[in-house]
Amino acid sequence: MRRVWASILAVWSTLAIVAVLAWSHAPPVTPSPAAPVTVLVQGKNGKSHLAKVFVLPSTATPHTATHTSPVR
Repeated sequence: MRRVWASILAVWSTLAIVAVLAWSHAPPVTPSPAAPVTVLVQGKNGKSHLAKVFVLPSTATPHTATHTSPVR
């Protein structure tokens, strides 16, 4: 019977530790949406095109990649 109580205690203590760690973890920060802006761009042969650009707010953190892309 001691083994049963020991296994029950082990399971509950593991669940308690996981719950405390999950509770103390900060919630993920939702990024603020990018504002779309339409700009006029000069293309080849002087032809103008409309282009939609998404401008990030100044509070946005820059994203860094772990691998660089090959130059083509």
